Amino acid sequence: MRRWVCCALLFGLFIGLMSATPASAEDCGGNFPARLGCWKKGLGDGLVVVTLRSELPLDGSKADRATMIDGVLKQSGNLEVQVPAGVTTGEGGTVLLMLVAQNHRLVDPKAVITPLSPATRTELDNVCKQKQSFCDAVDGKGTLTGEDLVGKGVATRHHAYAVGSTGDNDRDQWLLFATATALILLLAAFVLLVRRTRTAPATGPATAARTADEPTRALRATPARATRARSVPRTGPTHPAVVRTDLHPQGYVELDRVLYRAVWAEPGQAAPPPGSRVDVADGPDSDVLYAFPPAAGRHAHAR
Repeated sequence: MRRWVCCALLFGLFIGLMSATPASAEDCGGNFPARLGCWKKGLGDGLVVVTLRSELPLDGSKADRATMIDGVLKQSGNLEVQVPAGVTTGEGGTVLLMLVAQNHRLVDPKAVITPLSPATRTELDNVCKQKQSFCDAVDGKGTLTGEDLVGKGVATRHHAYAVGSTGDNDRDQWLLFATATALILLLAAFVLLVRRTRTAPATGPATAARTADEPTRALRATPARATRARSVPRTGPTHPAVVRTDLHPQGYVELDRVLYRAVWAEPGQAAPPPGSRVDVADGPDSDVLYAFPPAAGRHAHAR
């Protein structure tokens, strides 16, 4: 149950952090007609500003381009296109500049304007009839700059300035992403820890046999021994004990409320079951105790 709770918490945290991430203004993707269609949706509500940050290709089918260009051209009064310094427009960007009015073509003098190829000029012949001066200025005559368009009177000089650093915004977004990643890893580690704890095996028969009121003394640890082929004679004093786990070949006996490892010393006889009384003695060659049948007069089972 705890694992499912942790997973739900992790998922909720991830969704919350992702929704808190600022949305990008550049949310119109796809080919050239798809982008025009996306921008066109806002033209009826007010001014739409498109800033070219990279080359815009003139891709998509001619039929789709013609349909979207015609639709945007009818509402171009609410469209503004900006080209910052150092950016190359690409043919798609140049066509986009063509669709807007001269005072809405804002180009930096150091922007690079891609000229129209003869094939594109032929394709846009009907548009060029309405934008003749702009088409003539970009009609396949080599690379142009924003300064060239401004000098020809077909664009408006534009210098962009920003208050504050855009690096701060980028840093905040990276910090948010890093925080989300760290929290996700932390929660994943916690889920794994809970899972491992729930499936951890028992520590051994000594743990199962220990009673609630036993002293917290360490058990006498001894290496495992193989079953003996012959009986071990009684030597030295013996002490009564109670069998707590099966003695095959080794198990645990309780002596003075402490568990000790013991081995059955009579392989020719069946080892007594847990709860039986036995006599135990120290072995001659090991720390393990040897369990013998109880001496005459002692009960074979614990009361």
